[in-house]
Amino acid sequence: KMGTVMAEQERTVVPELEELKIEIKTVKDTNPDFGAARVHKAIKDAQPTWQVSEDRIKKAIAQTVILVDGKIPVKVSKAAAPKISAHELAKKKTDDAIKKKKESLKKSGGSKIQGSLLFGTNVDY
Repeated sequence: KMGTVMAEQERTVVPELEELKIEIKTVKDTNPDFGAARVHKAIKDAQPTWQVSEDRIKKAIAQTVILVDGKIPVKVSKAAAPKISAHELAKKKTDDAIKKKKESLKKSGGSKIQGSLLFGTNVDY
């Protein structure tokens, strides 16, 4: 009988993402300054049968928009922003610079941009 009681007490449940987000919101509503580690501890205290890692809490917090004083905190909004690779970022910056240069040349009445002057190529833009 002792083994059966121990097995029943040790059963754990992996919560669904929505359940986890609700519990995170509950903790963050009462303690908005808590980070992932303290939220994890509070959830484990409130739901001792739940099997959930601190990393899963971090990911769920990043996916959850939490308002503080009616605004999205800077940390949360940056974490929720889509990440782009360094290559994509460099390409976007280059494209923006070329577009800006073309617009400034149109306004000043200048000629077209010579690729060989800008980037060491023989291509005209």
